[in-house]
Amino acid sequence: MSHLMSSCPHLAIRMGGVQISCLVDTGSMVSTITESWFRKYFEPWGPDRLKSCQWLQLRAANGLSIPYIGYMELDVELCGQVISECGVLVVRDPPGGICDQVPGVLGMNVLSRCYQELFGQHGPALFESAVTVEAPSFVMQALQYCHRLEDQGSVRHPGPVRLRGRESCRIPAGTMKFVAATCSEQCAAGVVLFEPPESGLPAGLLASPALVQVIRGIAYLPMVNVGTADVMLHSKTVLGVLNSVCMVSLPARVTEVKSGVAIMARGPVSRVSSVSCCVAVKARGLVPSFSCFLLSSRHGKRTCTKYLVFLMV
Repeated sequence: MSHLMSSCPHLAIRMGGVQISCLVDTGSMVSTITESWFRKYFEPWGPDRLKSCQWLQLRAANGLSIPYIGYMELDVELCGQVISECGVLVVRDPPGGICDQVPGVLGMNVLSRCYQELFGQHGPALFESAVTVEAPSFVMQALQYCHRLEDQGSVRHPGPVRLRGRESCRIPAGTMKFVAATCSEQCAAGVVLFEPPESGLPAGLLASPALVQVIRGIAYLPMVNVGTADVMLHSKTVLGVLNSVCMVSLPARVTEVKSGVAIMARGPVSRVSSVSCCVAVKARGLVPSFSCFLLSSRHGKRTCTKYLVFLMV
């Protein structure tokens, strides 16, 4: 039977400074180590290093569930690169000790990041460089696979998202405001994950990671001003990054529901009658499938109409 089966692509790498033999698997979205390996080398680091991740459902290629106890974030040394804070799942030991010799799986979450760093250094000459030429053939094949995915647009780098337009945007004190922002062409449409910059937003503004819809390169991002003074965002200010996302699994008893569509437009309104502070006046009949909300606020004796919002229902 040996002439019908090839050897498994095993590679010795370092995770968290510990050398481990891993199966290089481009079909796995995640990287894993066995529970026994974790108990031997990483449990002495303290219980806080193992994080809970019970919402993720891990399944093998045959559809069977793979039980696991949590995940860690470890620095991985691969092809002369140190890929920092890689997520590594700790899976239960399979029966029979079949993973004693190869307790790890090196998946695409690490391989794709390694490819991105190497391609950033070598460019198109990557596959002619000593880093890949001297590597085992299956490592070269894994990096070439990442390269093909990159060409097809299946893997996207995080892209910056900036304040849209040439004018500054005012965020009133004590409010949350959806700010129009533009992004790179690779995130021109679809649902993406917005993440604020690690260094924080200007003037103490707050924003949380959120799934946002991008339409023709424009996304509306929630910005919160918890201060007592208005904050001005200047044109082209970087508000964070956008990452492509895909649905892997849902928590137990949670199902995906198709959401409705909301279209928001802003325009001048004339001859508005007196409206009390922060009143929403609902008007129907403009368009059969739309509702219109007039948002206004009172400043002293003067009523200022600010937004005319149309919601598709």
